[in-house]
Amino acid sequence: MAAAIHTRTVEATVTVRVSQAAAGDLAAGARRQLERVDGVAVDELSIVGLRPGLNDTTVEAVATLSVDGERPVADPDRHPDAAAPGGVADRVAERLADGFGVEPERVERA
Repeated sequence: MAAAIHTRTVEATVTVRVSQAAAGDLAAGARRQLERVDGVAVDELSIVGLRPGLNDTTVEAVATLSVDGERPVADPDRHPDAAAPGGVADRVAERLADGFGVEPERVERA
């Protein structure tokens, strides 16, 4: 029997701390920080703000993320799990918050 891998797509507004010593530009650094979170892949990333700091730059971004391991919902528009507390968006926000230097501000199903 084959195991199914479920991938969900979400849009997230996040604040990401990018080290001054990070290779590449700020977008690449923010993408790397987000992709360090287990099961998260960045499909698109737009920087909407930044605040330079002494050792890092705080990047505010809107990202479309593919997240592995979130169970599918048969009818996401009618299923209470889609938007209710503890739903997919909340679980993804918790996963992002566990990532170093990542603070989710808003996570919604895409």
